[in-house]
Amino acid sequence: MAAVDIPTAEADRRTDILRIYRMADQTPQQFDTIREAFCAVHRCPPEAFEKKVLWFGLHRHAWLPAHWMWWFERDYFVDDLGAIRHMGDARSEPELQRASDDLENLKLVERSIRRGTLAIRVSATRTIRLLQPLVPLLKPLPSQTEILRPPTNNNTPATGAYARVGTAAEPGPRNEGTALTIRRLKRLHADVVAGRDWKFALADSGLESDRVGPLLADNAEGRPELVWLRQYLAEHRELVQLREENDRLKKALEALTQKG
Repeated sequence: MAAVDIPTAEADRRTDILRIYRMADQTPQQFDTIREAFCAVHRCPPEAFEKKVLWFGLHRHAWLPAHWMWWFERDYFVDDLGAIRHMGDARSEPELQRASDDLENLKLVERSIRRGTLAIRVSATRTIRLLQPLVPLLKPLPSQTEILRPPTNNNTPATGAYARVGTAAEPGPRNEGTALTIRRLKRLHADVVAGRDWKFALADSGLESDRVGPLLADNAEGRPELVWLRQYLAEHRELVQLREENDRLKKALEALTQKG
């Protein structure tokens, strides 16, 4: 059985951080994502990113039980690895912080004793402490880079200078298909299947009623339980409309009866 790469020395962590700062000073911004920067600094393949960050980000007291669970119950870490994957995809500090918030919010969605009371989970604080120093190594986003045009006429301020013509367009809105959103939708599905009233299940999920439909449309593909929930939601809303129409007809009939 291969050994798991568990960080055990705080001195090693400080050495890595110093290497990152030294690299940031000496290297121009060159990486598209946090994952690329991490793998360059730590000299590891991209496919090792999630596992390395997971073991660093675990609470110290959780290393021993997590080591056992990694081999015999690896699915336990699916949500943690998904959140770390989103952090690796970050292209700027705001994106990294949003992904870190999603990781932090996992403990609010998953209420098991192991994650809650025993805290066998990845710490968002430890993880952001590891990845934050990599931000200076990222390339600027298009929205942060001025678009320059070569001189084309005598109106250019100085010979050989480039004329500033504006900035690139802002990036589009953030995709809501995060680990936290999917986790909430799955929890809503589990509560509905267990027989809970839709109103209470929705309230506990932390999702807004008018956003559930669009979120299911964006994230149901490839997830049978969310496909089922999407169909259930459509039927539930249709049933609500039928009940409202039935109540309206009853009132109209009662009014006609009283007049007669």
